[in-house]
Amino acid sequence: MGRAGSGLALDNVDALVVDDELATIPHLIVFSRHARQLVIANFVSAATCITGLVTRDLLGHLPPPLGVTGHEGSTVIVGLNGMRLLSRRAWMSRRWVMRFAMTGLGVGR
Repeated sequence: MGRAGSGLALDNVDALVVDDELATIPHLIVFSRHARQLVIANFVSAATCITGLVTRDLLGHLPPPLGVTGHEGSTVIVGLNGMRLLSRRAWMSRRWVMRFAMTGLGVGR
């Protein structure tokens, strides 16, 4: 736990429960599932954009400035989408907590 853990354990954790509040563990699990879905969505959107750009380039219909703009634009969109996890609303979303509660602690996922 947060106060009683050794230095090595605290340096290598993925999630840290502060003040020994075990009630936060379901919220951490819900948040991690939300983060995983967001990472997958970012990967799919970036791969789709790059595939489209490469296809147009191989067909000879993509000017270099448009290719650079498309690539950098998709990078910015993926970055901004990932920053949604930093918002307070992402941590306090009741919809995700309710979905977690309805799945019975996520057994079988």
